[in-house]
Amino acid sequence: MLQAYPDQRDFITGLLPDEPGHSEAGVSGATTNPALIGQAVMSHAGHYRDFLHTLPTSMPADTRLRQLYDQLIIDSAQPLLPLLRQTKQRAGWLSAQIEGGHWMNQDALVARGLELAALAPNIMIKIPGSAQGYRAIEELVARGCSINNTFCFSVSQLDTCLKAIHAGRQRALASGVSTARARYVVSFMIGRLGAEPEFERQARGSRLHLGHTDKRWAELAVYQAMQALMRRRGTPAQLLLCSLKVDTDGRGREHCWHLQRTGAETTLYTLTPRVIEFLVRRQQAGRGIAPATEWVQIPAKVLDRLLAIPYFNQAYFEGGLNLDEYARQPAFLTAGNDVRLGMQRLQGFITDTLDSPGPVRRPAFHGMTLEGRA
Repeated sequence: MLQAYPDQRDFITGLLPDEPGHSEAGVSGATTNPALIGQAVMSHAGHYRDFLHTLPTSMPADTRLRQLYDQLIIDSAQPLLPLLRQTKQRAGWLSAQIEGGHWMNQDALVARGLELAALAPNIMIKIPGSAQGYRAIEELVARGCSINNTFCFSVSQLDTCLKAIHAGRQRALASGVSTARARYVVSFMIGRLGAEPEFERQARGSRLHLGHTDKRWAELAVYQAMQALMRRRGTPAQLLLCSLKVDTDGRGREHCWHLQRTGAETTLYTLTPRVIEFLVRRQQAGRGIAPATEWVQIPAKVLDRLLAIPYFNQAYFEGGLNLDEYARQPAFLTAGNDVRLGMQRLQGFITDTLDSPGPVRRPAFHGMTLEGRA
């Protein structure tokens, strides 16, 4: 980006300082998932091939896969530690996703979560919003862990998560476990909600045309319902928007509703490289982007049309989904499939590596996908 936008050096380095520990207005944390870990490993294949060659050849395949996954998490958590210390645990966290967590039971999720938490002091355990996931969240919160609830697509899931966090904190208090340094976020995968083909299929079934703008209004409506619930609960958790999308309108202008029309209440954001570059382009054009400072009104006619679609209702209303339906929600299933593909890619990398020559000494790698707040 520095090469592509040389006149925006100060803005870019402010967002992406060389040392995240020195960040004042830019990087505040980072996140992982199997797809992102796969991308990072492939981008620095030589370094991670060298790491794999240090493992015993007799090591079982699943253990070797886990060792590679954990090493990437360690590499990404380490450069954020200074920021964690400087901000007294407010920033500098790395969300480490439990791979395959969308199908694991409570005991397996808790066990794997504790393993990830032990990798570094700034690990926030990333757990999917399934029935088993929320039981695991309560248990891990009771043990003093920091939590990121991912695969969240509905107000019902948020409601269950907030109850799990509250119950876990009460248990921690009763057993003398400190939660003073713990942090809790709920990741609403906002751009995935509207992108799910089932949404459009149900609209057609109701003889409704669901345009691109309608989908964005639907996502914003669910976001606002989530923030209203969090406000009523007075929870220590915060809402994190991920899967943000940049759109281009009919006149060729770029927008990001997920940034520009949210933020009236404290909101965290996961920023992908594409979103960061969008921010740079807008800054270069003299039209910088900042989250909204006031609530955006959902057009009544649009909301009326959306309420005729079950997919939207299930996401928008408390009780729209029951506990056992969370893991069957279409966007949840799509996200789970992406996890499976990410893990397959990592396993393929390991298989190819074992057939390649031994290690060559290379510089260490630190990689992350960024998070910020408004």
